[in-house]
Amino acid sequence: MKKLFIAVAVMAALIFSVAPSQALNCINDDVPGVNPLLPFFLVEKGSGLDTLFVVQEVGGQVGTIIHGKTKGVLHWILRNYKSAEVVDDQIPYTPDDVVSISVRDILNSYLSAGELAALEITLGGKTYYTGYFDFENSWYFNANSNATNVNNLVAFIYVVDLANGWAAASTAPVFEDGLYGALDARQWFSYPSVFGVQQLENFDGPGYAVSFSRERGQQPGAGTSVSKFRLLPRYFLKDGNANTWIPIWSSTNKTVGTAYSYPVTVYVYDEDEDVFSKVINIPYELNWFDVRTVLPASTTSAAGWVDIPLPNLGGNRDGRATEVQWVSYSYQTASSASVGANWSTLYGVHRDIGTITAD
Repeated sequence: MKKLFIAVAVMAALIFSVAPSQALNCINDDVPGVNPLLPFFLVEKGSGLDTLFVVQEVGGQVGTIIHGKTKGVLHWILRNYKSAEVVDDQIPYTPDDVVSISVRDILNSYLSAGELAALEITLGGKTYYTGYFDFENSWYFNANSNATNVNNLVAFIYVVDLANGWAAASTAPVFEDGLYGALDARQWFSYPSVFGVQQLENFDGPGYAVSFSRERGQQPGAGTSVSKFRLLPRYFLKDGNANTWIPIWSSTNKTVGTAYSYPVTVYVYDEDEDVFSKVINIPYELNWFDVRTVLPASTTSAAGWVDIPLPNLGGNRDGRATEVQWVSYSYQTASSASVGANWSTLYGVHRDIGTITAD
């Protein structure tokens, strides 16, 4: 009996001894970082759908700083889907603060009619404003990055139209300090903020592949290319009134000559494991992929997933060839004559990585 008790105790210790949560570098995982990113916003023209962004300061009191006194400043930049800056401003924050913004309020307060028109896209037969926000955090410099952990912010995205029964949310990516910890040279990039040059983790293929290898006790290979990098969004169409829209943010526009072009062959699976291929074009920094555009026109209800393999894109980051950074979400909605039967959901898209390959 005593041996049985000891065995059970040891097993319980193994089960309940959970390692502390740690960041996986170059993954937009749910840990504190320094620079938040709102990778997309969607605001219905006129009235209706809005995007809300919430930033929480989780670093707390530091040194002589006390509550009610400014700890840092968030410089935000509203960009259109081609990454051109439209407007910028700053928001101060205090220790343990919660900063909330409505994108609709910013659009109405800062943009002219012409600037709004330049943000327009059409999805599901309606007109929306879209783009994304960069956020730059002064605390990176206030706290002496590389000597101190400056990762003090977490963030959330809400896409809401309460009057019509739609409310969806997800955590948002926050770039971690790229110099705090033993990051590989392929796992950070230099970002020229208004406060100075920051070194941030990157959400690209090589950086992810380095973490993938290290997590398995393997030495990452040489090079800045990867054998594969895939986005794997799910789609769900309840009926003919439902939609799945997939915003795909990337760190650069893609061009051929002077034309925006980045055709990608995607593989569309249904829930019976049937598959067919289509070509989509995602040339901008922010692209909206409407799943209905690759399904047969007669489709009403459908569900499944899409395999989006991203060909290796050569870029230049601090003189190093690299892939482009990618972040994506799946936004699913259902609508009916009864508002009470409407629903929406938003979640981050899974990513699949291969191994580092020679350039």
